[in-house]
Amino acid sequence: MKKLLKNPFKNTTLFMLCALSLVAVSCSSDDPVEPPLNVDPIQLDCDYFLENRTLVDNPNAPIDYIVSCVAQVRANLTIEPGVVIAFTPDSGLTFRETVSSLHAVGTANKPIIFTGTQSTRGSWRGLFIESGNASNIMEYVTVSYGGGQAFNSNGDRGNIIVYADGALTLKNCNVISSQTSGLNAIYGNTSLTLQNNVFTGNANPLLINSVYATQTSATDNYVGNDLDRVLLYNYSVEFQTPSVWKNINVPYRVLNTGGSAVNARGNLTIEPGVIIEMSPGTSIGIRDTGSLKMVGTAALPIVIKGVNAVPGAWLGIKIDGTNPLNEIGFAKISNAGEDPTTNKGAVSLWYSAKLYIHDTEFKDLASCGVYGRLLGGQTANPNYSSGNLSFINTPCTEFFEQ
Repeated sequence: MKKLLKNPFKNTTLFMLCALSLVAVSCSSDDPVEPPLNVDPIQLDCDYFLENRTLVDNPNAPIDYIVSCVAQVRANLTIEPGVVIAFTPDSGLTFRETVSSLHAVGTANKPIIFTGTQSTRGSWRGLFIESGNASNIMEYVTVSYGGGQAFNSNGDRGNIIVYADGALTLKNCNVISSQTSGLNAIYGNTSLTLQNNVFTGNANPLLINSVYATQTSATDNYVGNDLDRVLLYNYSVEFQTPSVWKNINVPYRVLNTGGSAVNARGNLTIEPGVIIEMSPGTSIGIRDTGSLKMVGTAALPIVIKGVNAVPGAWLGIKIDGTNPLNEIGFAKISNAGEDPTTNKGAVSLWYSAKLYIHDTEFKDLASCGVYGRLLGGQTANPNYSSGNLSFINTPCTEFFEQ
């Protein structure tokens, strides 16, 4: 068990750790105070991680290891419970491609801690995981005060960055006090598993690719940040397989970042209670054989609205195919219809597209609620049905034309 010793870097890191109950020490003034021991942390140089390493806990050291560079991990790194690693300003740890792995598994009583030598947000860069090793795991780990300088020319920043083909399982962790995102995973081929984590005190909890909305967890806590939104980076990938957009304790916000549409070619289910904020220029597209199952409940409606609460703040939902699973119910759709001369519906149906929509409120639109195209000779879309729709401040309700 670590002793409460004077921090050699004269910062408040240990006091923060004590207050968060992340290190099993006593903070009571009634407990006996042992005389301080002169235990210095071990300095790890930039070449230390080029071979397999195991970092062990020294119970008498408040900080076990110091890293003072952006060190490259090119082998297997194992970190034992209770280890505290502090990073000097602008330093960090990079796990390279498939040649490295991270096994950082602490316990509830002996968490592993990655922190800065300065207790300020952004004082160090964070952990950059490019390794696609399926064994990469962080459990009972705290990462704090990172998210400073970018790791690469793409500008990727965060306490934890899972890059490109990287893989990470994150369980029972505290990701706190990042100057930017708690977790950054914006690339399409990343493998990400989240469970029982706390993201708090960051600029935002998560900045992730839109397809990883399915990897968020109702067991995670995403509140207590500057912006309590899971930010969805909308670029280059689609929902290809059956996917569930999870109900979490903060809204999602779809960003317009090089791609305007969240596209699904597989079966996409949105859970009751989900709240989605759409940025200007964004839409949800159900393509070809894909399907949308967006059915809430009377108590937990699904809400899709603009980041800006005005008519025409985002495009809308576009459905192309005839998948019989397409259903929208117990939903609230508002602020859609951006550019209404060409984007004529908050929900737009291509020729003969299939949809059953019911118990849905349309509000503050710049377009119709539902718009569809008809084939020659048709007077109605035989694959469309509706019931119990309401329209508030909309130019029109349901409109179909050839």
